[in-house]
Amino acid sequence: MKLNKNLIRSCFMFLAVICLLAGSFLVGMGLQKMFSNQQTRKEYAKSELEWKQELAEGEDDAIVRDLRNQELVKNMKYVSLERQIYFDQSDAPGDARIANDSKNNFGCTLKIVRDATGEVVYESGLIEPGYYIDEIHLTGGLKQGFYPCTAVWSFYTQGEEYAGETAWKVVVIIKSEDKTSKENG
Repeated sequence: MKLNKNLIRSCFMFLAVICLLAGSFLVGMGLQKMFSNQQTRKEYAKSELEWKQELAEGEDDAIVRDLRNQELVKNMKYVSLERQIYFDQSDAPGDARIANDSKNNFGCTLKIVRDATGEVVYESGLIEPGYYIDEIHLTGGLKQGFYPCTAVWSFYTQGEEYAGETAWKVVVIIKSEDKTSKENG
């Protein structure tokens, strides 16, 4: 009987130690989350963006991500760009028709990146709502051909706080070799 009681006591002690360790772990995780939220609150307390304010209030990451995505989708419909951008030569201007509609809440920048190399072939400055850029000049010395690219739109608030980015595919088409390579060739 004594052996049985000692075995039962040992089992209870073992369970008590496991419960104590598990409780300590959970308390530690709670403290860590509390301290990390305080740091986040300080960082985003004065943000113009709704999703950053929600993050500052300790809202769930999934809810914040949905708010950010909704805001980007809403503003994405107010920017435009030709999907095929034609250039007579690589050193000539091309009609890109980049526009940021006046209905947009954000200013934006546009970067066109070659898919094959990651090379940035065009980068705009900040385009405020209601402004547009008709023609662009490429920065890379591309030869005649078709170049699949990604147009990366970065959005900024009135106070030029980064709000997020989105991207879509475009094709840069160089119709003929540039003038300097024809003269040298």
